[in-house]
Amino acid sequence: MTQAPSDQTRDAGQRPGVCFWHTDVETGLSCSRCGKLICAQCLVQAPVGIRCRECGKAQPMPTYDVRPANYTLGIGVAVLLMILGTPAWVILDNLLLVFGAYGPVSGLMAIVFGYFTGDLVSRTVNRKRNALLAIIACAVVVLAYLVSRLFSPFGFGLMDLLFLGVGAFLAWQRLRP
Repeated sequence: MTQAPSDQTRDAGQRPGVCFWHTDVETGLSCSRCGKLICAQCLVQAPVGIRCRECGKAQPMPTYDVRPANYTLGIGVAVLLMILGTPAWVILDNLLLVFGAYGPVSGLMAIVFGYFTGDLVSRTVNRKRNALLAIIACAVVVLAYLVSRLFSPFGFGLMDLLFLGVGAFLAWQRLRP
């Protein structure tokens, strides 16, 4: 006559426990993180062993786990860049006019401004990535450019759209999800 697995365990001097969630199921398995006893129905396979339901939940990657404080910092830096970037853009446009440069050269600043806006917002939020942060950075590039055009000696041309698009794309790339 063969013994049931639970009887064999008792004979070996080990007392089986019961599952934390299923108190009617005897088990010898425990979570590798918290140590709770778990049955075969409750276990979750993890790269470091078996885990209970609570410890085995998927955690978001820290890079994409953006908290409200990160949004606040990102928006604050973006607004600061817009406040400082728009007058600087107008001043540079006037300097270009003094040195005889023409409008499309001014559009190249959109590319530089887009890259630095995306990079500074990214650094401020500890390199976190999120679609909303990317949209904020793109919006700052576009708004700063449009406001600077109001006070710039250069008009708004089709080449400016290309430069503005590249600048917004670079801001997006630094923060994209």
